Amino acid sequence: MSPAAHPPNLNDLHDEQVVALLRSGAHAHLLSGYFGEQLYRELCHYAKLAATRSNAEGPVVYVLPGIMGSKLGISGAHIPHIVWLHPVAIANGGILELAASNRSLHACGVMLPGYLKMKLLLEIAGFRPRFFPFDWRCDLFDLGRELLEHIATSGERNVFVVAHSMGGLVARAAITLDTETRIEKLVQLGAPNGGSFAPVQALRGVYPTVRKIAALDQRHTAEHLARRVFLSLPGLYQMLPSPELCEGPDLFDARSWPQDELAPDQDLLAQARATRGRLCAADERCFVVAGIRQETITGVRLVDNQFEYRLSRNGDGTVPAKLALWPSARTWYVRESHGPLTNNDTVLAAVVDILRSGSTSLLSTRAPRPDKTCTRVTTDRELRQQAVRKVHWESLSLDARRRILEPVLSPEFL
Repeated sequence: MSPAAHPPNLNDLHDEQVVALLRSGAHAHLLSGYFGEQLYRELCHYAKLAATRSNAEGPVVYVLPGIMGSKLGISGAHIPHIVWLHPVAIANGGILELAASNRSLHACGVMLPGYLKMKLLLEIAGFRPRFFPFDWRCDLFDLGRELLEHIATSGERNVFVVAHSMGGLVARAAITLDTETRIEKLVQLGAPNGGSFAPVQALRGVYPTVRKIAALDQRHTAEHLARRVFLSLPGLYQMLPSPELCEGPDLFDARSWPQDELAPDQDLLAQARATRGRLCAADERCFVVAGIRQETITGVRLVDNQFEYRLSRNGDGTVPAKLALWPSARTWYVRESHGPLTNNDTVLAAVVDILRSGSTSLLSTRAPRPDKTCTRVTTDRELRQQAVRKVHWESLSLDARRRILEPVLSPEFL
């Protein structure tokens, strides 16, 4: 594709086509808007460097994204019809296609702004990185089985896995099923091993990303999307916080939730509890990197038939530090928030160290002392007052578009 060609639709391009554009410098304005100027400059440099450093005999590394970090779509004759995350589909109410009952969707790519830098740096370091997108709506063990089957079909053994957020639990499920020990090392980044309160908010229709998506959807409210879509997704239920690890009600019991139109499905809760109980303990193959010192929901209680959320600086902004732990796995800590863990230079250099030697001196192994100070308290009712105005994609700045999946509400939605 020549620089003079019409700007491509990035949803229609394969990963390697995007990397080729980064190497050539073509469509710089489009790509700098998509990635952000600083990340774009880094990716251009790394894409060119990776072309000279690729090692056809290097160890294979599978890179798994977090929840919502995989594109979902329907296969077409030439290119897939993207549902997640496509602005036109969102505006026209296409998010309803994400309901668990829709079996026609499949994973068809990775959100590159969150994961391409990691892939390129792994390639520069002599590894053979491969993205493994997955349908984040689904059961963890179904997804873990898909990963193992993919590895087996490729004929590979002794592969490495680097997995962010929900991807860390998918990989943990894969290790649980890995009777032939095909996975040699697993490095988790911000994985909710003990769960997270973000899925609680998504099921309640108050999670910032859900509210931003609903604001872009010209037909439906956040509550409608939660009722029709998010409350149907096994993958969300399976990341609820473990009651034995945090204060508050047992959220795998429907009686612990507000009794309203957004009450969770008891069968899915029971399935989620059983699934979490099946996940294996860590062994010498397992490593964890956890973000700390970011304002994070670390507790919830039921008050006046709504949830009240308690925030403190004991986590990465999405996963409480205590719930990121995987007992017996070697663990490192970094002062970073959940999403940027995968673009943090020190974290990525540490990942390379861990894959090579099983250790790193770049991050601290000292667990942070819990901060008992509550930074603030908020409720479902207060959060439902945010992002109630409909917003058009075309009216958003490039920066705002990039921040759609971030768990904060940017000014355009307030």
